[in-house]
Amino acid sequence: MIKEPFNNFEKNNSFTEKSIIKFASNSKNFNEIPPILGIIVADQYGNTILVLEYDSKEGCNYGPIKTYITEDTKNFLEVDLISMYFSSFKVFATQTNIKNLSHLEIYGSNLKIQLYFLFDEYMIILFLNSNTNLTSIDKSHIIGFFEEKLEKYHYEFKNFNATSSKKILKTLERNGKKWLEKINRTYLNTYENSYLKKHEIIEKFMNKLSPIIQNDLFEYLENIPEDTLNNLLKEIKNKIQDHLFEFNLT
Repeated sequence: MIKEPFNNFEKNNSFTEKSIIKFASNSKNFNEIPPILGIIVADQYGNTILVLEYDSKEGCNYGPIKTYITEDTKNFLEVDLISMYFSSFKVFATQTNIKNLSHLEIYGSNLKIQLYFLFDEYMIILFLNSNTNLTSIDKSHIIGFFEEKLEKYHYEFKNFNATSSKKILKTLERNGKKWLEKINRTYLNTYENSYLKKHEIIEKFMNKLSPIIQNDLFEYLENIPEDTLNNLLKEIKNKIQDHLFEFNLT
């Protein structure tokens, strides 16, 4: 007799969590653009050596790097041109008084790009969802991954056009894609768990705050119709919740 209601509660709770997670994902556009869309490894002259891309899925509004960053689908901006363009930042730094340039960040409303310069010879270009916020640990992990590959396969990266190098680089690209998929899953899981925890904290806070707001409203606006007061109460609660979600509550 007890088991069935408990199961229903679990189903309802699971449905609520999924709804919250779906809302969280949609609010940050992660349902259309993954946290890390892709990564390009190029040499200091802008020659593209390695491209890791998060595969597009049917029904989604994003694709490989060159199709996503090009608004005109009839005139795609080639990946090789992308890395050559960003290499100009490094050239600019060497020709001016900018010393020890380690990285650059470019922010857009839909896309964020981070450039890291490694060993004075290579560039790592990250294409991110504009809402992706990599922690220092995330960045260290990503940079460390490529530093290890650049050191281990120094010859192949240095001589990327050699026939023997192309086969190894193709394998690195294939394995790197799996690594990128894992990074994206981990980021989303962390984000969703954090959002659920924040939602739980805010919900408990609002359960305590709501009666106080309601009492004050009904006391000071006693001549206002009850329906109007209830709508006002709801609006105030929603605005407070929205503002609270902007803060890091941990």
